[in-house]
Amino acid sequence: MTVEEMYLQLVDTYGIISQKYGHMYKGDKMVKNSKNTELIVSTGMQLMRKRGYSAVSVRDICEAAGVSHSSFYNVFSGKDDILLYILKGQKDNYEVTMEQLLDADNPVEKLWILLSKYLDLPEMFGPDLTSVLMQMDLQGRFGLEEAVLDFVGRYYKWFLRFAKECQQDGIIQTPGDPQRLVEFGVELTFYTVSQWCSSGGSFPLRPRVYEKMEDFYVIAPEYRGLWKKEPGTPEEDA
Repeated sequence: MTVEEMYLQLVDTYGIISQKYGHMYKGDKMVKNSKNTELIVSTGMQLMRKRGYSAVSVRDICEAAGVSHSSFYNVFSGKDDILLYILKGQKDNYEVTMEQLLDADNPVEKLWILLSKYLDLPEMFGPDLTSVLMQMDLQGRFGLEEAVLDFVGRYYKWFLRFAKECQQDGIIQTPGDPQRLVEFGVELTFYTVSQWCSSGGSFPLRPRVYEKMEDFYVIAPEYRGLWKKEPGTPEEDA
């Protein structure tokens, strides 16, 4: 199957269309992208990642970005909206994903490619801001769990297919229904991200998740560590 055929099948199955977001939501209002918007977002994220979410105020963001308070509140209701703006604006390059899947040598590498996409967001936000998102989710201010499930839903067919192939090839040695293995794998990943946030990022997230998944799935020895081939994946200290 060619890249184009795989991509079209994905679009047909899930109604996915890769597109650039030209607008976001502020409450019930539509917020247009603008130079001020992008400046506020980039400045806000830089400050919050450097100082921590609670140590940054709207005033700090406005002063650092060189914009007025009225300009800020014209597009955002508060600094929370900066995080939501980024989340809602995240898009996936499905063509690149399909290329990566086709280039993979075996089904477990394909599983790690999909898992890697899930880990991109918490690593981009960092442990402090990811914790804030989780708190917002618990308060009902943002459906983080729903967003995670939406991601899994997009690629569920592929997650399940690759898990089945891994079992058939003896790569995954954990017995049981592949569907349940995928579901438990997602839960394990979410739990590990929570631990990473609680510890203030005291361990490299990506290696820890992969190693826990290898243990849970009882990956055959010769197939362990293949996730280290992922670009930018650091090896965890011994």
